[in-house]
Amino acid sequence: MIEDGTTPYERAMVSHLRTRVGRSQFLMAAGAGIVAAAYPRAAGAQTTTPESVQDILNIAVTAEHLAVTLLTAAVQNATQLNLTGLLLAVTQAALVEEQLHADFLEANGAKTLTDSFTVPDPKILTDQKTFLHTLADTAEPLFIAAYMAAVREFTDMKQPMLAKFAYQIGGTEAEHRAIVRAGLVVTGDMSGDPPNNKAFETNALTTVGDATKALMSLGFIGGTGQAATYPGRTAALAAAGSLVGAVTQTTPNSTVPAGVTTAAYPVLKQPRHHHRRRSHHRHP
Repeated sequence: MIEDGTTPYERAMVSHLRTRVGRSQFLMAAGAGIVAAAYPRAAGAQTTTPESVQDILNIAVTAEHLAVTLLTAAVQNATQLNLTGLLLAVTQAALVEEQLHADFLEANGAKTLTDSFTVPDPKILTDQKTFLHTLADTAEPLFIAAYMAAVREFTDMKQPMLAKFAYQIGGTEAEHRAIVRAGLVVTGDMSGDPPNNKAFETNALTTVGDATKALMSLGFIGGTGQAATYPGRTAALAAAGSLVGAVTQTTPNSTVPAGVTTAAYPVLKQPRHHHRRRSHHRHP
């Protein structure tokens, strides 16, 4: 371990990613939100480094671990963040969903690039408005864009089933964005009105790898803020409490066209974790 808590592997990976996508300036922090920055145009044609399926899975599971890390910390700070009732419930449900995304990706060979993160603004975990805006304006739009890029890349690879799985996860991320915006309205911040304010999600990324560059630019990976480590599956689901049993469709379902048996429709592995289901959940 290094003094800052990272391993030599993690430091090397961060250095590699800075080099790999260093020409893609794509999101810059702007208060509690993000703005899309234009990709710099060189004198010649702008090219991107092709990504493999493994690259995409590794980046995706890293983002999911970051989400689980932040949401677990938020639930543990629920009193300070004034997360109660429905607002706490949707945060816990989102935590379960992000962990289930990670479970599925890991069951199919995904390896995190790092489990050591940084919180660029301490108010993210102490101030309700900052927390909600970070999710609604920064984290969720980034995750949506990353899975949108994954859909395109998997399509280019002629992997329609993988594209479908990415769409299924990205669809849930889009739900999260709308729900968090509704949370803003509930707390009196009308900037979230209406919560469902997009007819089409924003295509902000060229490749999934650009998401890693964004997380680094925003200070969530390799930043100077408060250190935060992925808590692990057991601790994350413990923080989610009874909402673990309230989340349905815990793995992607697959409807393959009749008679199609090509390698383009792989049978991916399902996580072997089992969740205790319950019949009702009531909000105080």
